[in-house]
Amino acid sequence: MNSNRTEIKINQLFHVKSGDFHAIEELGPGDVPLIACGFTENGFIGYFDIPLNKTYKNAITVAYNGSYPLTTRYHPYRFGAKDDVAVLTPRKPMKDSTLFYIAALLNRMTWRYSYGRKCYREKLQNVSILVPVIASNGEIDIDEQEITRVFPNSFKSYIPEKIPSPKIKPPVIKWESFNITEIFNLDRGDFHSIASLNDGKYMTISRVSDNNGVVGYFDRPKKAKLYERGTITISTVGGDSFVQLDTFMATDNVIVCSAKKKWRLSTLFFMCFMLNQQKWRYSYGRQCYKEKLSKVNIELPINHNGEPNEDIMRVFVEQTDYWQLVKERFQDEPVENSI
Repeated sequence: MNSNRTEIKINQLFHVKSGDFHAIEELGPGDVPLIACGFTENGFIGYFDIPLNKTYKNAITVAYNGSYPLTTRYHPYRFGAKDDVAVLTPRKPMKDSTLFYIAALLNRMTWRYSYGRKCYREKLQNVSILVPVIASNGEIDIDEQEITRVFPNSFKSYIPEKIPSPKIKPPVIKWESFNITEIFNLDRGDFHSIASLNDGKYMTISRVSDNNGVVGYFDRPKKAKLYERGTITISTVGGDSFVQLDTFMATDNVIVCSAKKKWRLSTLFFMCFMLNQQKWRYSYGRQCYKEKLSKVNIELPINHNGEPNEDIMRVFVEQTDYWQLVKERFQDEPVENSI
């Protein structure tokens, strides 16, 4: 048996159907999660009373429309679905790692679609993905062993351990608007294309909206700077903001935001969250170049001196699921003091 990569249409691997509910007013309160086309929270919009015969498990949902059509989520739990998503149930049993892998492949293609170019069922069924396959007894199947080799973690291994937060008296929070140029120096990346670069050791950030903006590792062009980890990058196309966890170089369709003072890591992540709250303003037809970005204001909690309150921002950031994993990457950084 030999394994190779082949393009296979979605409808060869999955039964593709639309969700069952058009409006949540059809449903009463209950304990089954309902999935829609939203970009956040895995598409979750609430818990409802959903009949068993209209629920799914170990399946994938794909957004037909919304801000990011083709956004794909894997759901190992029982769920119901609105009719603005497709539900993909495997034609043959698949491991959770395989379903997670296929969801990632589909998410890599969201750039092909937009609010004006949606991805409804008929179009989705013919979308092809490049997967490792194996021929056995005249039939072609997904090579799950190969996927496990390159993608060894199970879905459960990606769920971080919940660490209880210390009980604190809720503070009275005052907020202030800060122009982005008060906090950061804004610079465009240093080179235009990665097409002429050879594979190398330098992490490279471009305008993509996933994988923290990383498009690969390449040799460093002569005029390219190396930026410190902990720096924020913003895609000029979608306005997607990321805090970079390693030293990197950047293409010129990325704005590099270098802090004007030394901020805590948690502060930078909070500022990044607030910048991402405004990325709806941008698109391929309304790109977020340096001049436009310099007019952006972000709301930050302040202390009694009117300065950004890093203690408050840290409390917010520590509630996010993956903060401990991020913090572990910066073990050599000074430990942040508790309030």
